[in-house]
This record gives sequence, structure tokens and C-alpha cells, in this order.
Amino acid sequence: MYTKKIKLLVFVIIAFISSASFAQERIVTGVVEDVSTNAPLSSAVIGVNGTQNKVTTNAMGEFSIKVNPEDSILNASYIGYLSTKIQISGKNHVVIKLEASSQSLSDVVVIGYGTVKKRDLTGAVTSVKAEDIVLTPTANAMDALQGKASGVDILKSSGRAGAGVNVVIRGNRSIYGDNTPLYIIDGIPGDYAKLNPNDIESIDILKDASSTAIYGSAGSNGVVIITTKQGKNGRSVIDADAYLGYNGFPRYPHGLVKDDYLKLKREAYRGEKGDYPEFNNDIFADPSQLAAYNAGQWVDWVGLVLRDGLQQNYSASIRGGTEKLNTYFSLNYNNEQGLINNDKNKKYTVRANINYKLSKYVKIGTNIQLTYNNNDQAAPNLFGNSLTFLPLGLPYDSLGNINHVPVDGITNPMSDQIPNQYQNNTLNTYFSNNTFIELTPFKGFTYRSVFGAVLNSARNGRYFGTESIANPEAGFSLPAAVIDNTRGYNYRWENIANYELNLRDDHHFNLTGVTSWADNRSEDAYEAGSGFDLDSYSFYNMGAATKTAVRSSYTQNQSLSFVGRINYNYKGKYLLSLSNRWDGVSRLSEGHKWASFPAAAIAWRISDEPFFQSITNVVSSLKFRVGYGVTGNSGGVGAYGTQGGGFNAPKPVGFGLNTVGPAYILNQQLANQDLGWEKSYNTNIGMDAAFLKGKVDLTVDWYNTDTKDLLFLRSMPASLGGSWGSPFSMWQNIGATNSKGLEVLLNTRNIENSRFSWMTTVTFAANKEKIVSLPGGKNLIASGLFIGHPVNTFYDYEYLGIWQENQSDEAAKFNSKPGDIRLATDGTFNEDGTHAYGANDKQILGSGVPKWTGGLQNTFKYGNVDLVLLITGRWGQMISSNLITRYDPTAGVGNSPDDIDYWTPENTGGYLPRPGLHASASGYIGFDALKYVDGSYLKLRNVTLGYTFSSAAIKRLTMQKLRIYFTANNPFILTKSKLLKYEDPETNGSDNFPLTKQFVFGLNATF
Repeated sequence: MYTKKIKLLVFVIIAFISSASFAQERIVTGVVEDVSTNAPLSSAVIGVNGTQNKVTTNAMGEFSIKVNPEDSILNASYIGYLSTKIQISGKNHVVIKLEASSQSLSDVVVIGYGTVKKRDLTGAVTSVKAEDIVLTPTANAMDALQGKASGVDILKSSGRAGAGVNVVIRGNRSIYGDNTPLYIIDGIPGDYAKLNPNDIESIDILKDASSTAIYGSAGSNGVVIITTKQGKNGRSVIDADAYLGYNGFPRYPHGLVKDDYLKLKREAYRGEKGDYPEFNNDIFADPSQLAAYNAGQWVDWVGLVLRDGLQQNYSASIRGGTEKLNTYFSLNYNNEQGLINNDKNKKYTVRANINYKLSKYVKIGTNIQLTYNNNDQAAPNLFGNSLTFLPLGLPYDSLGNINHVPVDGITNPMSDQIPNQYQNNTLNTYFSNNTFIELTPFKGFTYRSVFGAVLNSARNGRYFGTESIANPEAGFSLPAAVIDNTRGYNYRWENIANYELNLRDDHHFNLTGVTSWADNRSEDAYEAGSGFDLDSYSFYNMGAATKTAVRSSYTQNQSLSFVGRINYNYKGKYLLSLSNRWDGVSRLSEGHKWASFPAAAIAWRISDEPFFQSITNVVSSLKFRVGYGVTGNSGGVGAYGTQGGGFNAPKPVGFGLNTVGPAYILNQQLANQDLGWEKSYNTNIGMDAAFLKGKVDLTVDWYNTDTKDLLFLRSMPASLGGSWGSPFSMWQNIGATNSKGLEVLLNTRNIENSRFSWMTTVTFAANKEKIVSLPGGKNLIASGLFIGHPVNTFYDYEYLGIWQENQSDEAAKFNSKPGDIRLATDGTFNEDGTHAYGANDKQILGSGVPKWTGGLQNTFKYGNVDLVLLITGRWGQMISSNLITRYDPTAGVGNSPDDIDYWTPENTGGYLPRPGLHASASGYIGFDALKYVDGSYLKLRNVTLGYTFSSAAIKRLTMQKLRIYFTANNPFILTKSKLLKYEDPETNGSDNFPLTKQFVFGLNATF
């Protein structure tokens, strides 16, 4: 009996526990629908807030999910729709309505002096958010944008530590003026290279004139608006980012050594003499060089110069705030060591963004940044010398010191790395601050007054010892030093009034008025000296120089602008933007300082029309845009470029046997009292579309820009005389250019569910630019400018191949032999049937402007793992490859790259000419024609693999987020030309500092 009672009690307890456990969970069902059409949304993701519990809807939009009693919120998301949160307290069934967003349509885009939703945008603007900016580990924010913004051509032409990038938006418009975009940082012009990329919230690129004209003269080449992160209401959040990178494996050849070097020199001897040399002393005429060869003292100079590059970056920030005070503070340290000694860059950045709400009507704030750079540059031609110097001798002495003369008659290409022989150090301090007060006296109206200041101080010191190859005084064996101190003071005061007005909910107006004043000043103090007793003085003791030269300068220029803009929106379907900017700058001539820059744009959201609703399941959103505007350019002209003047001659001038007098020398540039604005007239036609309920976003823009009254630095006739042996020049408004093109941005959300997502972004731009007119209506061959062709055009002899042995008679007509370079000619011959190559044989070979640029980015997420692959391409451009002409075609002791393929009677398919036919490369007509090659390439720009730890795994670490990642930058390059197998075409043919592959390991943590 007792046993039965025990069993009964156990059964009751088990039943109670089971019922209690079941009571801890319940089932919530529901359906997800489009808010406009009530159509069910299949594959929508429903999750319990704060947990990993997620389900997806079925074909009817239905779902069922288990929740615990304490769960009160569900998260609902769907591709192309705005995510939402739903309260489920006490509910067992819910109907969830999602609003279509096409993702980007609800994004806020920063435009000139304001913001606008993407759906209401009338101009051509590309936006890049923070997560895409920091995807590429780099200290340069624009470097991270390569391939991610259509119509923005970004190139990194040097692998030097701290090297920047070249940015061109929609092609080059100006010949001698400035083609650099305007960079606006938190509303004030600034230097993006000084920023910490982790501080950036977004980058918005304004490309067409209807967007950029509001910046007038400064916006002629496009505007890049950078918005930094701000504090937000809520608990403080600490973000920490760190990475360590290895830079190496450059696409760069080594010099020939051993049998390969000897083979080249034997072939050169045969090319010159007709037979191979009988003895090696016929090749090495210098006894010490022959002795080095016999001793096997071969040297791979490139191998000795190269080292592993390292980059480390540490960044920390804290952000938070209350209803009144929002703050953001950050610290950043970046250290990059280049591929060779004495090539390094250190960057320290501090930022503070503070906003304080004094009252309901008054808000104040400030954005402060301080950046300090310490940059050391190695000698400029170290790589080139390492390729071409004799690969024999003893590079180091018995104590491990660099031998300045490794073998008699030859200088060590590493001589600039001998202690105290070469130094090039720059210290730069950059301070930026803009402080504002914002008033909101009544609803819809805001007034903001902003004062900004940028203070920039730099000191560059250079020293060249007697053993320095880079020494400009090397011919006199005199040590030389230079110290150059520059200061920049840029002030800006802007007042921005904005008023938003809604009438009957159908008519929405946004009125903006701006005044902008800027004062830019710079000063420079330069001193050079030579004849130092001690190399250890470097450039720190200029008083020890036996000869000195001193100069200094001060410049100032100002600008004043007035801006007005009206944005009109009718029912969200019909959009109109009208703006005008009046700009005045001091650097132009009197009577021509002011100009007006109007712009207009209209847009029609046809997808909001009633007749369009029947196809919204296929075409979710569709908008057409048309814009026209005028922008100006005064850049390139110096602060006093329109003024005449001169200076006293350093020596008196003789007027007879015994009479001398003071002399006055005119400035090289003559005054022009009629110099005005260079203006660009831009038309843009665009379309924004979303398909398949936002799974596909497409933006297409076509543009045409005519630039007239170019700022042209024109050489004056020799009859006017000159100064310092050179003819005078003058700034004039002459000439015109044209740039037109097509841009495409495509975003697709291929797969997205609770466990796996795959998104793709494609950028494409095709730009065609040309010179329309030039002074005198003819080509300026000496300046390399040709009507109907881009500004960056190559004009030289055209390489047709190598003369073959069965063409010896034909080659003789051109004073050539089999193995010589065959060149295109103008087809004319002398009376004796021969042709001498001359200037008339030179032709337009191609251009550095690509036919198209593009990028392809795929982003994958599976659980906690993310993978990003970015491919970039630049196709159809020509480059001038210096590496190809490092080949030494003579019988001298110079060296060549180890990837050469030269013509011999046994190798008739060689690209390079037969060695030994000419005494020097400089006197070899057509030798430079070898270097013009197709520079088309595709590059795997970035591969990033990351893992984000679950909340449970990092709970004990008091972290909100922890992600580790591995990134490979530039791991693979495909070039169209086989001649570039050892060269990265992104450098545009420069071989001073090759680009490298980079492998990075890093982490992101949030507390």
C-alpha cells in the first residue's frame, strides 16, 4: 500500500513538472502581408527579439513560432521591405504588414546643405555606408571605395607607405585646371586622407551638375560628402577595431643573374661583333668585374632591397548620449612599414563630435579632429636601379655594412640606405574644427551657423650625402640638405536657413538659403644648403652649410557665395529641384570674379501612379530623373595668377665696359586682366528601379558634360621674350572639352532566409572624353594635346614588331637590321628609296582613359559566418610601362629584368629587339615605343572571411559583439597583355614602388 502511494506521488510530480514545462512555451501563428496590396509575402523572416529563434513564412505568408512567456516582441523582415517589430503579449495570432522600401528608397542621402530620402532624390548620387567602407583594411577612406561607386575612377599608383589614391569622377574635364573632386567633411571642406575610416558613417558622392552646382566653383569635378559618426541617445557603446597586416608578394621582376645575365651579354656581343665572345674578359673589360664573375659574386639587388611590409591599426571609440547631450570620441593609430627600409608612415588621429541641446529651440555642436603624420620616404628610384645595375660584387663589407662601390666602376643601388646618406622625412599636423549653432524658432524652420577652421602645418626635411645616388649635388660630391616649412590656414563661415512647408498634404516645399565665406592663407619658408662637414647633421643644422639658398612666400585668396534652392514634391510622385549659386573668388581678374551657377532637375515616380499598381509585383518601384546644371572651375590658377610683377635679379647687369646697374626680371607668367571662369554644362538622365518586390535595385545614369572657356596656361610667342631662358606664359580662357558616359548600379538580393543570405552589387561605368577645341584650332603636339582625343593621350612611334631575317632588304630602307624594332611610318621615302624616322612618323597610340570600369561584390552570410568577394576591373586603357624599357639592349654592363623576351636568330618571336645593335637605349629611335601596352585588367580586390560569435559565447566578456576576420587584398590579377605578367597595371606603368598583396587578420568588438 505504501509502495502504491509512493508511485502515485512520483507520477503526480512528473505530471506537474511536465505541465509546467509545457506552460513555459506557447505557439504564436500569423501571416505577413504587403501593406499596400495585402499580398502574402513568402520567405519573410520572423524571429523572437533577442534570441536566435527564427522561422520563415510559407507560400501563403503564414508562420508558426514557439515563444516563451517572457518573449513579448517579434522581429519581421523581408527583402525589399522595411523591417518592423510586433508586440505579441497576450496574442496567439498576429497579422504583420510590411512596407516596401526597396531597401535604398528609405535611406537618407546627404546632399548639399541638407539630406533627402533616396526615393525623393532628383540628382545622380551614389551612397556608400560604414560597413562597406571598413571592409577593406586601409588608412585611406577613398581607397576602400574602389569598385563600389559607379563613375568614380580610383587608382592607387604607388605601393609606398602612406601613399594616397587618385580619384576622378566622370572623367577629366580640365586641361590645366583642377580635376580633383571637392571633399566635404561634416559640412566643411577637408582632407579625407587625414580621417580614420572607422569614424565615417557614410560617404555620398554627388556626380551630376544638378547635385553639385549648389557648391558652384568648388563642385565642378564632383563632390564627395563624408559624414562622420555621432553620438546617439542611450547607453554608451564602445567599439574597438584592430588588425595586423602583412604586405608582400609584389608583381615585380628581379634582375638577371648568373647564366641568364651572361647569356644576354653574350648575345649583345654577338649582335655587335657578329660572333659570340671567345673569352669572358671580352664581356667584363674591367678586371675587378671579371674577378667578381670568376668568384661567383652574383647579387640579386631587388632581392636585397625588398623586405616584408607590415601594417597595424588600432582604433577605439565611445559613443552615447542623453536627450540633451550626444557625444562621440575616437582614437586611432596606424603604422605602415613599406617594402624597403626607410619607407614607413605613422598616423595618429583623435576625433570628438559633441552635440548639445540647450533648449527646444537651440542646439550647439562641434566636430574636432587632430591628425599627426610621421612619414619617411625611401629614395625614389631604388627599385629601378636595383633592376639595371651590374649584378656582381660584394654588397656588404666584412662588418655587414653596405659597400658604396661593390665592384670597381659600379655604384651600389642600395647606397641611399647607408646610414646618414639619405633622408626624406615629413611631419604633418592637421587640425580641423567646425562649430555650429542651430536654431529652430518655429515648426519647419531651421537656421544653422557654422564656423570651420582647418590648420595644417608640415615640415619636410631632406638630406643627401656624398654617397647618395639621389643626391642632386652628386656631380660635385657635395652633401646637400633641404628643409621646407609650410603652414595653411583655412577659415569658413556658412549660414544655412531651411524651411519645410506642407500644403494640404499634397504639396511639400523645402526652401534653402546659404551664405558662404572662405579665407585661405598659406606660407612657406624654404632653405637649401650644401657642403656639410658631417653627414650626421642631416637637415637639422643648416647653419653648417657652406652654400645656402633661402626663399619664402605668402599667399591668400578669398571667396564669397550666395545659394538658393527650392525642392518641390507633389504627392511624392512629381519632384522638382531648382538652385542657383553666385560665386566670387579673388584669384580671377577684376570684372570676372563673379559668376552664376544655376541647376534644375525633375523626377517622376511613375510607380506611384494608379495605372502602375497592376505590375508592382514585378516592378516594385520606378522613377525617371532629368537634370541640367552649370558648374565652374577656378582651380589651377594661383592666388596671383592673373597679376603681373617681377623681382630683382640676383646679379647686376653690365651696360658697358665699366658700368653695371640693377636688373628687374618679370614673372614667368604674364598678367591677364580678362581671365574668368571655366564652366561645365552638364545634362543627366537617370532611372531608379526596383524589381521583384525589392529583390533587385537598378540605377542607370547617362550624362553629357561640355566644358568651355578652359583655364589654359598658354605659352606666349618667342618674340615676346622670356625669363630665365624660358618663354613667357599666360592664363587664358581658351578651348573646350566634352565628357559623356553611362553608369549602372545593380543590387540584387539573391537569397535571404533565417540561415543563409547572398547579395550582389555590380557597378559599371563607360566614359568617353575628348578635347573639342584648342588655341588656334589645331593640335598642340609639343604639349601632347589633340583635338578629338582625351587629355591623357599617348603620342609616339608605333611598334609593329621586329624586323626578321627574310626582311633584311626592306629593313635596310629604314636604316635597320633584322632584330631591330619595326615602326609605323608616314609612308614617305627619299629619292634613294630610304626613310629616316622623324617626328612625322609619330602617331596617336591610345589613351590612359579606360573604355569601362566596374566592380562586382558578392556578400554571403551563413549563420555566424560572412564572406565577401570584390572584383574590380579597368578595361580598354593604354599604359606606359617603365618596366619594359628597363631592358638594356646594349653590350654594356647594365642589367635587365628577368622576364625579358628578346629577339635572336634562334628566337624570332621575341618582343624586344636584338641586343647589341645600338650603343645606347636613349639614342635608339623607337625604343620607347616598346612600353605602350594594353593596360586592361581584372583584379580580385578583396576577399574577407569573418566569424561573429554568438551572444551566449561572449556573454561573460560583457560584449555586445565580437567578430574576427581574415582579409586578402589584391590576391589575384588578370591582365590582358602578357607583357604585364610582372606588373600591376593599376600603377599606370610606374615602377618606383610596386603594389603588393596584403593579408590581414583583425577583430571588431562592441561593448
